[in-house]
Amino acid sequence: MTQAPPAPLWRRIAAMLYDSFLVFAIWIIVGFIVLYALGVNSAQNASGELAQLTPLQNNVLFASMMLSAFLFFGFFWTHSGQTLGMQAWRIKVQNPDGSAISWLQALLRCCTAPFALLALGLGYLCMLVDPQKRTVPDRISRSQVIRVLL
Repeated sequence: MTQAPPAPLWRRIAAMLYDSFLVFAIWIIVGFIVLYALGVNSAQNASGELAQLTPLQNNVLFASMMLSAFLFFGFFWTHSGQTLGMQAWRIKVQNPDGSAISWLQALLRCCTAPFALLALGLGYLCMLVDPQKRTVPDRISRSQVIRVLL
């Protein structure tokens, strides 16, 4: 059996961009549901100003958005190893033995990925010098992203 090659950085970025559009769409739906459930029924108050959320409402909305993003990635990664963006760009996340990652590994990937990206992308650029082509989320979650060969 041939070992699948690591996914190149450009494919990872393309999949992230694709998936970000899906997550933003999910956030819009979650936002409407959460704001409605919190009783925020109008974007404007009686004087025409935009309604202000309380700190509790802000925290509930933020937590709901983060949870929905984690559930999106976690579900796909723990079942097929591929989000829709990863399917489009033919890459997959898995354990080194080829098995699906766990929910804990998905959580570690979700928690470290934003920091790896926001640190000027260094958490992803480090794969260019790593012999196994691993990013910081790959290392921390002890998983790998491979190219899916046809």
